[in-house]
Amino acid sequence: MAPQVWPIINSFLLETSTLFLLATGFFLIHRTARFLNIAHGDYATLGAYLVWSFVSLVGWNVWLALVISVVVTGLFAVLIDQVSYKYLRGAPLALLLCSIGVGLVVRYVIFIAWGARFKKLAFALPNVEILGTVISGSLILALVFGGFVILLAYYLLKYTGLGTSIRAVADNPKLAESFGIDTEKTLKFAWFLSGCSAALGGVVLVLYRPLTFDMGFMWILLIIAVSILAGTKINFSLLLGACSIIVGGMELSLFFISEAYRTGIGFAILIIAILVRSALEK
Repeated sequence: MAPQVWPIINSFLLETSTLFLLATGFFLIHRTARFLNIAHGDYATLGAYLVWSFVSLVGWNVWLALVISVVVTGLFAVLIDQVSYKYLRGAPLALLLCSIGVGLVVRYVIFIAWGARFKKLAFALPNVEILGTVISGSLILALVFGGFVILLAYYLLKYTGLGTSIRAVADNPKLAESFGIDTEKTLKFAWFLSGCSAALGGVVLVLYRPLTFDMGFMWILLIIAVSILAGTKINFSLLLGACSIIVGGMELSLFFISEAYRTGIGFAILIIAILVRSALEK
């Protein structure tokens, strides 16, 4: 592969995988709890800081630290829902404002606890050479995590009772309740999965970017964009496609405009896609 082509492909695959991992939990909550959880990016930051602390300060094995951090972040997401969002069900604006407040609190608790200095996860992943092309360990791990999440989501939604409940609650919560589905239990499970996937995305992100207290928040607009573009059904293949479209557009735009306008291109693509979809549905 030509040396000038692979860096573009590498960046596209890495950014797409990272955005997909970051957006998975947000997308799930957007469809089941029916609101935009602005604090979701901060959950990703929390998960990344927990991994960094367990590895750098406690001295744990990175894989053990990853598993514990993912579970803790998932439980944290459930806890936040039970002490705040639970009491605002059915009030989208109040939920949105509450999530903004939760995000601010989490962000600045992280700032106070860990400081504002950039940190780096001391975890060297081996590179792999295929047909003369060197593939970074960060990209391999991002692809593995992304593949694991989409396969797990497919299995849970298609072959488990909880997955069926999630789809039912996402389609019509009142109808789901009338059929005996425990919506609160279902939402707890959705929140747990949301927190876990956010932590995975945060860890992948710090493999190639510095760890900062506002790292996850900087991605929230793109996360919202791909969640909207993916449509109204819980379909993670569509979410992956939405991530590919927006990241691909942003990568191609670098040939023509400054990187400072990269995120704006992503939103321009979102607007065009929504307009085209609306025209086709008429």
